[in-house]
Formats: sequence, structure tokens, C-alpha cells
Amino acid sequence: MGYQIAGRVSSKKDLTVVGPESHFARCIRQLFLDARPRRVIETGTYHGIGTTAVIAAALKEAGVDDAIFHSIEINPDHCRKAVANLTRRGYAVNVINGLSVPRGLLPSAPEIAEHYVRRVEADGLFVDHEEADRARLYFRETDFPDVPDDVLGTCLREFDDRPDFVLLDSGGHMGYVEFSYLVPLLRGPCYLALDDIYHVKHHRSFRELQADPRFELVVASEEKFGFCIARFTPMPR
Repeated sequence: MGYQIAGRVSSKKDLTVVGPESHFARCIRQLFLDARPRRVIETGTYHGIGTTAVIAAALKEAGVDDAIFHSIEINPDHCRKAVANLTRRGYAVNVINGLSVPRGLLPSAPEIAEHYVRRVEADGLFVDHEEADRARLYFRETDFPDVPDDVLGTCLREFDDRPDFVLLDSGGHMGYVEFSYLVPLLRGPCYLALDDIYHVKHHRSFRELQADPRFELVVASEEKFGFCIARFTPMPR
């Protein structure tokens, strides 16, 4: 069977839009009302009209007025559009233009081709691009050599490696890279959300999360390409 191309199987014109009454939005609203996170990080802002807007709205609805919300976007054009869209809606989000992980962790074009074209991680998973263009287009998504790197690490250090909530939602070839980088750095309890768990982006991340005793799964949804939210508790040293 192989991979399924996301754009072929969804009737939605813009797969990046997340509606306010989606299952994801409802879960985030309830979580934020209960947990009231103050230190929030997201990767993959895009135009700021998807998960970023959902998180910002949930913080506002929960009345967490002193929250610091960092959202990381590597593409400068996307970054500018996101700032404009979020400002227009009155959302307080610090959109940061940069690469989430250290540049040495960024997959090369041959590595992308090996892992996402020549190999099939699991039959039926979603992927973003047609096979002939996949490696080139994924590589292009993160080919911004002049932007700062390790922005996720910088945000974590600002929070003493103790964020309250993190959403990983970068490009399809970056999900597991970010997950593998983030988890060893966490020093305190937090909630972690993964978007696209039935997609190559976070299928492997989700499997590892489920097998890791430090994570307690709060919700796993099949909405769109799947998402999950889990509670992370570090092991005592």
C-alpha cells in the first residue's frame, strides 16, 4: 500500500487551518482551563491561522494573561504573514524566525530521500508530497541557511528547560527530529502535543511516546491526520 498523499485524501482546501470547534481546539481549551500554562512553545507557526491561533485563543479564554507564548517559524515570509494575522486578531504571540533545532540535526536532501522516499515507515501513513518531488520539497521547507538555529533550545533555556506546554508541528520531515531533541532537555513536568501522529511527521514520535513511562497519554485523536496530548513527568534522579 505504501504512503498516502495528504492532499489527495482530504476535501479541505487548506490543510493548515484548524477550526475553533475542531477536536484539537476543544481539547486545548479544556487543557488550558485546567492546567493554565504560562510557558508555552510551538514549532511550525506557518501563517498563524492554525494551531497557533488555537493556542493563543485558548490562553486568552482561560485568562492566562501573564503567559509567554513563543512560536517558531523558519520561513521568513511565513513569519511575516503570521505576525500580521495574529496581530489582526489581537493575539499575544512571540513569533520567532529561525530553525528549531541545531543546524547539525537538520536532515540533508539524501537523508530525506532515504527515510521518506525509498523507505516506507508504515503502510497507510500520510505524507505531504508526491514521491518524485518529496525529497526536494521537504528539503526546501527548511533550506534557510541565514536564519538562527536552535531556537527551540533557546526558548527552553529561557524557561529553565521547564515549559508548561509544547506543541511540535513543523515540517513532515522534522517531527521526529524535534521530538528526539526536545525530550532529553525537559527538566520538569509539562504537557506535550504532537500534531499529525498518523503522518510520517510524528508516527515514530507517537510510538516512542506511548512506550515511554514518563508520558501519560491524555488524548489521541484521529482528526485529520491525528494528534495527541500527553503529560510528561521526568524520572527522579
